[in-house]
Amino acid sequence: MARIIKFMWIISLFSGLGVLLYTYAALGEEVVLSNDTSGFRTISREVYFYAGLGLLVIFNFTFYALSRNMHLSNYALKKALIGWQLGLAALLNFFFMAGALFIMLFNSGEKFNYSNFGYLIYVALGLLLLWVIALPLVISRNRPVRET
Repeated sequence: MARIIKFMWIISLFSGLGVLLYTYAALGEEVVLSNDTSGFRTISREVYFYAGLGLLVIFNFTFYALSRNMHLSNYALKKALIGWQLGLAALLNFFFMAGALFIMLFNSGEKFNYSNFGYLIYVALGLLLLWVIALPLVISRNRPVRET
């Protein structure tokens, strides 16, 4: 199971990089992040790209480093926690991809109904919440049983 989760994480990492490059190519020189009552909040396209790349690298490197340096005596718990961490990283990558695509659609000059795409953000947040809630279950199912 851990190999499947690790494979999904690697696929999500490369997909996140692909989505970042795709959105970078599709954006104009100025990227609008919000348009509240005080006006538009914009950043340059390069700042958007490097901030997104930095965010993607920091999250993925942190989870990968934590999973490689986990030292537990219980092998089953160690494998379960490594799988959980890499699964969380894959879900964060999915949320990142949904956010980057939403920013790209927000900045496109076309008329687009955002309600057709906005649910993807909520799906990604719901999956992240479920994954975090599942952590105590993962720990309790794989902890060592102590006989008295």
